[in-house]
Amino acid sequence: MKTRILIISLIFSFVFNLNAFAHEGHGDPILAELNDYLMAIQLMRITDSRAADIFKTWQELKFESWEIRRLTDDMNLLIDSNEVMTQIGKTRVKQKQLLKECRTYFAELTQQGPAIRFSIAQSVSGLWDSPPIEVQVQHFKVLLVEIRNKRDSTAIVRLKSDMSDDILFWNKQISIAANSTRYSFVVLSPLMETVTTNTLSMDDGLGNASAVTIELKGTPMRNARFNLSPSNDNLTHVVLPTAVNGPPKKIPSFEEGIDFSITDKESGKELAVRVEVKDVDGRQYWTPIKGASYAIDRDRKVGWRTTLWGHQPGPFFYLGGTGTLGVNPKGKTVKIYHGFEYKPLEMEIPDDGKVHLAMERWINMPDLGWYSGQTHIHTTDLGSPVQFSQYWPLVSQAEDLHASYILTLKGEWDTHAIYANEYPMGPRNAFSTPEHHISYGEEFRNNPYGHLAFLGLTAMIQPISTGALGEVGGPDYPANATVLDEALAQGANTIAAHFGNFRAEKVGQIKTGWPSTGFEMPVDIALGKIQMAEIEGNGGQLDVWYDLLNCGFKIPATAGPDWFLKDTPRAYVHLGEEPFTMDNWRKGLQEGNSFITRGPMLFFTVNGAEPGSTLVVKKGQLDFQVDVKALTPNGAIPVEVIYNGDVILKTSEASFQVTLNDSGWVMVRCDGAHSNPIYINVEGRPAGSAKPAKKFIKVIDRLSDWVKNKGLFDNENQKKEVLQLIEQGRAVYENVIERATILGRE
Repeated sequence: MKTRILIISLIFSFVFNLNAFAHEGHGDPILAELNDYLMAIQLMRITDSRAADIFKTWQELKFESWEIRRLTDDMNLLIDSNEVMTQIGKTRVKQKQLLKECRTYFAELTQQGPAIRFSIAQSVSGLWDSPPIEVQVQHFKVLLVEIRNKRDSTAIVRLKSDMSDDILFWNKQISIAANSTRYSFVVLSPLMETVTTNTLSMDDGLGNASAVTIELKGTPMRNARFNLSPSNDNLTHVVLPTAVNGPPKKIPSFEEGIDFSITDKESGKELAVRVEVKDVDGRQYWTPIKGASYAIDRDRKVGWRTTLWGHQPGPFFYLGGTGTLGVNPKGKTVKIYHGFEYKPLEMEIPDDGKVHLAMERWINMPDLGWYSGQTHIHTTDLGSPVQFSQYWPLVSQAEDLHASYILTLKGEWDTHAIYANEYPMGPRNAFSTPEHHISYGEEFRNNPYGHLAFLGLTAMIQPISTGALGEVGGPDYPANATVLDEALAQGANTIAAHFGNFRAEKVGQIKTGWPSTGFEMPVDIALGKIQMAEIEGNGGQLDVWYDLLNCGFKIPATAGPDWFLKDTPRAYVHLGEEPFTMDNWRKGLQEGNSFITRGPMLFFTVNGAEPGSTLVVKKGQLDFQVDVKALTPNGAIPVEVIYNGDVILKTSEASFQVTLNDSGWVMVRCDGAHSNPIYINVEGRPAGSAKPAKKFIKVIDRLSDWVKNKGLFDNENQKKEVLQLIEQGRAVYENVIERATILGRE
């Protein structure tokens, strides 16, 4: 068995690629450096009271930042009013205080314990003279990196490891001012008991480099993954492990329990599943005492609150085929699921507690060239002693997700934490199988501008979020359009998350808090920077999507559950004869060769062409052959045919003709599923209508007004740049209106 040790570089600096960035970079050097330190402080506060105290200052800064938006949002004050400017000043003071505390703390740490030290003068030199670092398996240790720039000019340095992707070391690039010291961090988190030798190197981009070698020793866990004990009402109480020394605690025995064995009916192989167990009073039980499993709970009063925040509709648990639940089987019922292609099972548990079941597949979509996936998933909060990513292979197999995109984001909730942050961008081969691939991407956020999802990044785009909520008092800069350029330059796919969380007919005051309003989204689509719309998941508006399609834009839909997993929508992408890879799946998704579903399987062609295709026809040849099937485990269900946003036919027929009178788009939907469009191009009559374009101009004008009067910027040049991008997008919709008017489409 190949040994893998996870060594994750969590050097959360303000990273920028000098060749790719068109904007002036982060305008505030204080925020740039603080962004470096946020990750380490969040990790270290779990076991270090000093780091916990610093984090309290971070919380205070967060609330000072939120106050800026309370004044502009709730009290409707302008950004240059005395009250707002006073609050901005308080926020700046708190930023400086926090930076000072961080610098002092890290400087002291370098004198107290192991630290890697790099020095930049005429050349680059490195120093590491400590013994092997011991880290308990499934826990972590933060290793401090001190970088001193002794030059009279700013230095751009790059930190990297010689590790393979299995080792998962995160490459980073940092800007260090002249004659100053900056800190970076490496997080060591072994998964197995072994010793590895690892090289950390740094170069200044000018041909000068240095490297140090460290040894990492994975030591046995001193506590079980989690400890279990029964309570008076027979519920299972879960205690997460700690990093303290001591012998393993004994797992209590149960006089009776429920033994699970779930297999595939056709192959006989064990099948990873999602399981729900309840008694007659509706109480729920979870967390097996034997077998590979992972538990999810929503109600903290009932049991363990998941590392997936508090949003799961649970409790339930994932099981790797076999396991034992430590509760009395009498009076219990069980529900078992494996994705959307297997028939769910529900039964009363026998008194002997033996649940040995074979699940039957009702349809095999991969055999037909279709592969499921979700494009917007978040996992763990920082501070969890056990990283959730270790369980994601089990989860992705149990949910039967072929493509899982876990997105890193910076939150604005209780901790201002960075979530789903365990690994760098790209495929996580160590946690994937040939049938179930896992990859990391990013959610970039500015609440007025909107949230963006990036798939296929090669490097994180910093600072992950902008604006007062995302960057503790930072500017609303750069515009999402500029960030999208950076993602596209990496070859990534770009998605408008929580799509269309506004109503164009009722555009009122822009709110900067949750939910994201996404007022820049129409601009970014008009400029060709957003490739897909997240119309299913946490948010998503069909009517806004239809309006964009009616402007003439080709924007396929996708689905992402955000924090949710259970029974959430997914995209099925048709690869045909192409092999299933993440690159092929992303390509098919971007081209719209897909449908969105909460269960039904939807097949749809027009004149033999599949979703995402464009049919070019001559005027007068407007009769089309439509073939459609919407299938469930219980058989076919009716569909609606949509043409340019209107329902033109409701039918249970599998094959029929429709007559269309102009360019546009046609798609089908049923209860629980929605296809992507097939586009109709009548020669001489390009698609696009005036009415929806006028709606989006209202949205854009509202955004422009907000940027002018309430947006937070470091200088006027930043504001000017954002306004120019907005105006460019607006001009596209003006052109749509002009063209549509000539063609008689109001």
